[in-house]
Amino acid sequence: MKWSEKYRINTHDCDPSGVVRASLVLRYMQETANLQMKAEKPSNEDLRRDGMAFLLSRINMSLYHPLHAGDEIEVFTWGCESRGVSFNRCYQIRRDGEVIAEAASVWGLIGIETHKLYKVDEVELGFGIDEPLELDSPRRVHIPRDVNLSLVGERTIVYSDLDVNGHMNNTNYPDMICDFVPDMVGKRVISLGISFVNEARLGEVLKVYLANNDGQYYIRTVRNDGLTNIEAILMLE
Repeated sequence: MKWSEKYRINTHDCDPSGVVRASLVLRYMQETANLQMKAEKPSNEDLRRDGMAFLLSRINMSLYHPLHAGDEIEVFTWGCESRGVSFNRCYQIRRDGEVIAEAASVWGLIGIETHKLYKVDEVELGFGIDEPLELDSPRRVHIPRDVNLSLVGERTIVYSDLDVNGHMNNTNYPDMICDFVPDMVGKRVISLGISFVNEARLGEVLKVYLANNDGQYYIRTVRNDGLTNIEAILMLE
């Protein structure tokens, strides 16, 4: 079932234009999910004590309207029907009743030491399910073969990137992506899809590849070992 939390937008969440960055939109969403799990069990801490953790596999975000410092918002999240090893979760942000942003995500539950992927029917979750969102953005990130990605820089994973699992927190990735978009100041993310392929740990140096195809940006980051870290598709207003 749906869970909601209310927040007031923090001044420090905004970009130079005074608009909340996509990373922070995602952070408000995921904090709400964390609070639901803490209340309805198992919490992320409970899972970690049992040697398990949820890892984000992919997310698609649609940001319909900008948010600004001082805005009061209500964030909703809920689990959706899931099967196999894919746990589905949706999010919605409203301001004065108006839908501001939505997202749909797929998670995997993995053994921290064993790296086992747990199936949906192997774990009991305390929260119920509701209907999934139908977003305009594609459910999967797909970079066409004919898109010519160019190396635009490198990104080293540092202490401030890390989460409790020891790799780059997924809510930091939208900022990293936007850091490599030319002339980003004054623009706003309206759609972002990210597929998380392989984690990035402390000290990892990611090569960042980017292409602009008629205003749609394709991004791929590659680890030192040649494995893809993420693939993403970004649209700006």
